[in-house]
Amino acid sequence: MIAAARYQDCLEHIEDHWAALTCATPKDDGLTIGLPHPYVAPSRAEFEGKMYYWDSYFTLLGLLVGGHLTLAQGMVDNLLYLFERFRFIPQSNRFYHLGKSNPPFLTTMVGDLFALTGDRRWLARAIDVAAAEYAERWLGPYRLMDGGLSRYWEPTHTHEQAEDESGWDRTSRFLDRCLDITPVDLSCLLYKYECDLARFETLLGRDRRGAEWRRAAARRKGRVIRTHWSERLGFFFDYDHRHGRQTRVWSLAGFFPLWTGLASRSQAERVRSALKHFEHPGGLATTRRVYLKGARRQWDYPTGWPNLQWIVVAGLLRYRFREDAERLAAKWLDTCATVFRRTGKLWEKYDVVRRRPSRIGRYETQSGFGWTNGVFVKLVDELGG
Repeated sequence: MIAAARYQDCLEHIEDHWAALTCATPKDDGLTIGLPHPYVAPSRAEFEGKMYYWDSYFTLLGLLVGGHLTLAQGMVDNLLYLFERFRFIPQSNRFYHLGKSNPPFLTTMVGDLFALTGDRRWLARAIDVAAAEYAERWLGPYRLMDGGLSRYWEPTHTHEQAEDESGWDRTSRFLDRCLDITPVDLSCLLYKYECDLARFETLLGRDRRGAEWRRAAARRKGRVIRTHWSERLGFFFDYDHRHGRQTRVWSLAGFFPLWTGLASRSQAERVRSALKHFEHPGGLATTRRVYLKGARRQWDYPTGWPNLQWIVVAGLLRYRFREDAERLAAKWLDTCATVFRRTGKLWEKYDVVRRRPSRIGRYETQSGFGWTNGVFVKLVDELGG
């Protein structure tokens, strides 16, 4: 068990810092898309005034633990508003992001909020939006690939912009050919949409719709196993459509089947054994120590990202690998705390080998930081005594 008191200084800093990261942009202004409710931006420098789609889920983890329900509710309502206005959820509330989205976490956020509010009228609106996002965006033209699974895509039809939509901007994982790749994490996120929507529809008494979503989830599960699972290597990989084979790039995306509950028990045990490829003194690196293109990129070894630490730890907990989950969470929390006590800040990402802020990126590494704070609080709450 993790000793929560060990991180009290970090927890107090995070609680005090939410206000500094909270923004309000109620009207369109230049490049900014106005949003009806205040929200937490990742930072007050590079990302000031921006609300990012997938960042919001990991930020909400901490907001909900801390009791900031109104702020969290407003952020999800902002996402619903963006879909209702544009018929998809853009990467952020910037007009220049209207071509691309982000990994879809809407049903997960909706479920976490509903568990606290019990507001069925709001749930009905939210899941209607999520179902439309699923169908219109993620199963829409240019995204649905042979075999019934989806890819990341962007209207300029460039690999780089598709990689931006994935959130993994930049990585060796996609072989610089993101449009050719069916990503295992996206396949799992859409499976989770189907499972979540089945549960929500049934809860609201819409049994026929619930049954349809359950059948969709069962179909997708079979496709994911056939496409992404390697029985020989015991791991889930992305799929390369150009060459008709798995990429065999080892990345933390391969743990999404545990986080979503898609993996069988035996598959989960084999994926668990792959932790040795990613585990370092400061936590989990995003990929194995292999630079497929020669250049270090921020979504490669040795960088560890807060959101992926949570995905892996939560997936391990789901399959009752608590000892591994506690060990990995402690490594990550200790890294964040050690650097905080040296710099006075929590950072966007870390070098998990040298236990310092990562120096690899497309821009200067940011402090703040929304999803770092959210994951930190959630890990302590979930595993702390």
